[in-house]
This record gives sequence, C-alpha cells and structure tokens, in this order.
Amino acid sequence: MSIKLMSRADIQQCISMRQAIEVMKGAFLQLANQEVIQPLRTALPVSGKGAMLTMPAYLERERQLGIKLVSSFPDNRKYNLPNIHGLIVLIDASNGVPIALMEAGYLTALRTGAVSGLATDLLAKKDAKSLCIIGAGAQARTQLEAVVAVRNIEKITIWSRTYQHALEFSASYQHQFCIEPVANIQSAVRDADIICTATNSDSPLVYCADIKPDAHINAVGSHAKSMQEIGLDVLQNAMIVVDQKEAALAEAGEVIAVIESGYVKEKQLIELGELLQHPNSACLKQLTLFKSVGLAIQDVSIASCVYQNAIKNSLGFSYDLF
Repeated sequence: MSIKLMSRADIQQCISMRQAIEVMKGAFLQLANQEVIQPLRTALPVSGKGAMLTMPAYLERERQLGIKLVSSFPDNRKYNLPNIHGLIVLIDASNGVPIALMEAGYLTALRTGAVSGLATDLLAKKDAKSLCIIGAGAQARTQLEAVVAVRNIEKITIWSRTYQHALEFSASYQHQFCIEPVANIQSAVRDADIICTATNSDSPLVYCADIKPDAHINAVGSHAKSMQEIGLDVLQNAMIVVDQKEAALAEAGEVIAVIESGYVKEKQLIELGELLQHPNSACLKQLTLFKSVGLAIQDVSIASCVYQNAIKNSLGFSYDLF
C-alpha cells in the first residue's frame, strides 16, 4: 500500500476555484442532511508557546474520511518561521489505511474562499458589481478569486492596516482586475456591493453606517470568542448565515457577542446548508452576513477532490507504507 504525498505546488494544479465551490456545495448539503460526523475543533495548548488543533471529519455519502492538523505558534516570527503550519491526512474509509498527506495552508485558504463564493452566490445581489477586500493575506486572495467566480465584478477596493500590504496586493493583480488600494476603511467599503473581511482583528472594522443597506458580507477572519471584525450594529440589521450554528456559537466572536447582547436570538441564525436545501429562502434585497469559522468537512471534502484529481493527472509522489 502507498500514500500519496502532495505539496502546495501539486495541489494548485489539481483544483480550480469553480470546482472548489461545487465541492463546498456538496459538503454543506451533506451537513444539512445530517450525513457527516464532525466534532468541534479541538485545541491542545503547548507550554504557553502555542497550540495544536485537530479537525477530523467523515462524510458518509462520499465515504470521505480524514483529519487536519494545525499548529499555531505566534512567536515563530522571531525565528523567521510561519506562525501556522498544517497537514491534512486522508484515510480510506473502507479499511483505515492512510491514502494521502497534503500541505494544508493553501487548501485551507482555498476552501475558505470557496465557501464564501458559495454564500455570495446565494446571498449577494445578482447584479453586484463592486467588491471590497479587508485584509491582504492569503485568505484575502482566495476571497477575491471566489467572488469573481460567481459575480461580474467591475471594481475592487482593498484595505489593510498596513497600507503597503494593500499596495502589494493590488499590484499582484493589476493585469487581471481593476483594484484600488484605499487607506481609509470607510472609503473602501462605502460603495461595495460585496465585502470580504479576512483579518485577525479583535475589534470591529465594519459598521452599519459605512456600508450599503443591501450589501453582502463574508466574514471569515475571526475564529475565536475574543475576535471581532464586524460591528454588532451590522449583525442587528442583517440576515445572519453561519457555516454551522454549533461552531459559530463556540468560536464566532461577533455572533457570540450579539446574542449575549440580546439583540439577536440564536434561533435567528441560518445555516448555509439550510439555504442550499431551500435556495428561494434567501433575500437578495437586504443586508446579509455570512459568518464562517471553518469546518473539518471543508478540509476533508476538498482534499478528497484534490486526491482524485491527482490520481487522474499523475501528480504528487507515492510512498510505500508497507
């Protein structure tokens, strides 16, 4: 038996954003139909230096089984190392044999972008033309790629706390899109039909007074109780869609805060899978917010798609286990 080892370069050749969006659609429909087993993300502290996170999942219909392992060590920047490292292990659900080991950084950004693309297609105005990206890291790139895959975007603004990062981001896409780096966040979001926030902010960046009343927001950066990218006034006035209620109530700082404030009830939250089951329930003429904290089913389903594509195209390196 052999295991397929896949680098970031291999993975990038194996899947497009449009295919990734379709994979997310299938995964979230299975979640809505209760065809997955998925514990909440588990964090293991490591001597005050960082943490290791585990995210296992099993998608019964497709017989996709695997786990994502992520380490987060904030002090790594002192040693010129990335703060976050990750791997995805796929396992044959029929016999328990590991079948693939993949670099998780790019796949995480891709699946996060893809689910925002799916949410945007369901919730944003069909004639949306303008996009604002808040943040200029790897997640911001796949947010952009996902939104332009589902809407005909003509204007893009980019804001980052470090303006130089916004300049560099826009320069990297100058031959593909019309992107304007903006120093003032209020100016950046003012005319946007779609807003994507992909930051690690612990205080709100986007407020109701600064955005269109029928804008759509994908908020994907915050994933802990202490983190918030979106003002509570936005959540009070928006149709709130989450990837999973259980995960959002445990990890989504904005959602937890607005429910604790009493302005929004837990029962008002809508899961993305519910919209896929009943697509006509989405309202395209109001403020909408998709809040994602990231689920293991996303990692396992997209890694499984990449694995199948790699086999078809003879990509990756096969290593004999025994």
